[in-house]
Amino acid sequence: MRTRIVLLWLLVIFVGIQFGAGWYEKLAVIPLWSNLPTGQSFAAMQDSALYRAGRAFWPFVSPVVAVLALTNLVLAWRGRDEVYRGWLLAASGLMTTYAVFSYGYFVPEMLRFQAHGDTWSNERIDSFTSWWIGLNYLRMTIGGLGWLCALKALSLSGSLTENRDFDAESGSAGSRSSRRSGSRPHRGVRAVRG
Repeated sequence: MRTRIVLLWLLVIFVGIQFGAGWYEKLAVIPLWSNLPTGQSFAAMQDSALYRAGRAFWPFVSPVVAVLALTNLVLAWRGRDEVYRGWLLAASGLMTTYAVFSYGYFVPEMLRFQAHGDTWSNERIDSFTSWWIGLNYLRMTIGGLGWLCALKALSLSGSLTENRDFDAESGSAGSRSSRRSGSRPHRGVRAVRG
């Protein structure tokens, strides 16, 4: 159980990093080259943070998210009694779809543009830019929904572990024997002293 929670935490953290960076890139970096006249967009993209991030950031974040999404998908599929199973299946399924979409279209198209865009016609650059930016809205929606589902799964997973080792009402740790036997201290029952 502990391994599943750690992997869920890692998924939430890395998807949050990826999603936040993706929105920053979408709102602040992509317009630096996509809003320029077609003849200037390739040179501007090469000078933008998008080009640098494609070599220094995304190769280290995106694969981690993909592996965590697949790992959590397998664990959620095998899980039977977790309260958060449905949310984790949704989160990891959405983030796996995000990764397939990214590696199936976005990464190869951007790498082609970065490598050969200076030889492309203006019509091809316009078409690439329109499709890439338009489909990125869908990809960001998938990523956002995946992150929200992962956060919901994480919030529900806390209800499973919340009172196992600590009794919040008395402010003390449960006894070792009660933890070993699987019973928990009763909440809300106070000893009456006579």
